[in-house]
Amino acid sequence: MIHRLFLIGILVAGCIRLVEGQISKVCIQSIDIIGYKKTKTTLIENELNISVGDSIPLEQLMPKLEQNKRFLVNTLLFNHVEIKILKWEEQNVHLLIVLKESWYIFPLPQFELADRNFNVWWTRHNRDIRRANLGMWLVWRNLTGYNDLLKVIVQFGYTRKFELDYTLPPMGQKRKFGFNINALYSDNKEIAYNTINNKLAFYNNFDISERQFQRIRGRFRGYYRRTLLETQQLELSFLQLSISDSIAAFNPHFFLGGNTVQRSFNLTYTYTLDKRDIRAYPLNGYYVKAILNKQGLGIFNDINQLQLTAHFGHYMQIGQHLSVATQIKGRYSFIRSQMPYNDNRALGFNEDFVRGYQYYVINGQDFLLVQSDINFKVLDVSIPLFRKFPISYLQALPLKIHLRYHLDLGYVWDRFYAQANHLSNTDLLGTGIGVDLIFYSYNIIVQFEYTFNKNGEKGLYLRYRFNF
Repeated sequence: MIHRLFLIGILVAGCIRLVEGQISKVCIQSIDIIGYKKTKTTLIENELNISVGDSIPLEQLMPKLEQNKRFLVNTLLFNHVEIKILKWEEQNVHLLIVLKESWYIFPLPQFELADRNFNVWWTRHNRDIRRANLGMWLVWRNLTGYNDLLKVIVQFGYTRKFELDYTLPPMGQKRKFGFNINALYSDNKEIAYNTINNKLAFYNNFDISERQFQRIRGRFRGYYRRTLLETQQLELSFLQLSISDSIAAFNPHFFLGGNTVQRSFNLTYTYTLDKRDIRAYPLNGYYVKAILNKQGLGIFNDINQLQLTAHFGHYMQIGQHLSVATQIKGRYSFIRSQMPYNDNRALGFNEDFVRGYQYYVINGQDFLLVQSDINFKVLDVSIPLFRKFPISYLQALPLKIHLRYHLDLGYVWDRFYAQANHLSNTDLLGTGIGVDLIFYSYNIIVQFEYTFNKNGEKGLYLRYRFNF
């Protein structure tokens, strides 16, 4: 197979050199697509920025085909994408797109740690199994063939949660609008009621039925995709949070004023320009995202805040194996009055953290985070599993391995809660090395990182994410 692809590459390169001196443009006469069953043809065609009849400068032909390959890979619908020149007739080319669809239905038994990361659960909470969630996820991608996504979550354990989520994304050039609807209920017998020395302080009573924290959310989000790479979102949501009297007594600032309920309608606008090669694990291109979020629309008086969050990422590939990346993310709160403790989060949650400070949370109203990486690909293979298995997704295990060096800088501004937290209002610096294991066309990514910070603290950390 490798020899065959090599010969095809030589043939294509030879054709280009042969006609380069004679013609300046080529015309796409046909585009044939094979290897798909569930996905609709219109979706595939609309994810491309080439079509039959297009006239393309000769020197742009191969980069154009590579760009369209990335467009299809980024849908996460296909394990394998290949765009070939099937036939070349003078100034006319015939293209063949070869696809291999991913597996779309994941009825997943769930075992999930409730803590911010694996190391916090393993070290700080002594591997307490009560801090785990058990349940079932039904993740059904490409439900109707238009890359839509249905998620149904039933979860028990540390967090009891019931969630329904459906997304129909915009579809290429012709269908520019999409939407998402979400409904969620969750509650906990334990909740972090304060942050002391940049560590979460918890209160719980697992022995009684009283819930310390409860959340109800309804959301509608509309998408507008002006181009294949540019998306705008407008979201309207309702959120009701409730805490027990015990939590309000421990920290009257949790919702401010000793309140036990916080209700708000929220309006969020998001702009995204995404020119990364592989969105789930970018190595080349750039990314811009801006979020303007208004909490509280005047219907309830429980919270009033306006925040701007901006994220810029630049990725540059150097050769086939080496790439460098820099990401800058920041948030600014326009309303400078005191925020409820529960809304005063900055670094240490989700993907916003300085590597080397994974054990800490740094709360504040504003923050700045800079993350830099040097990335080297050491392996890209497909491991045979069950070659005769009827489900093609399980016939082989695609695996990529990357080595990384990282350097992070961060700063959090906190005007109200910094007295008991020494990492606020000071420089944060962390560095280290890591190895990334990437499975199934970026659907599963497992990362091991050895990091240390400017205080001399060091450790081995495990991270993982699922891009379903």
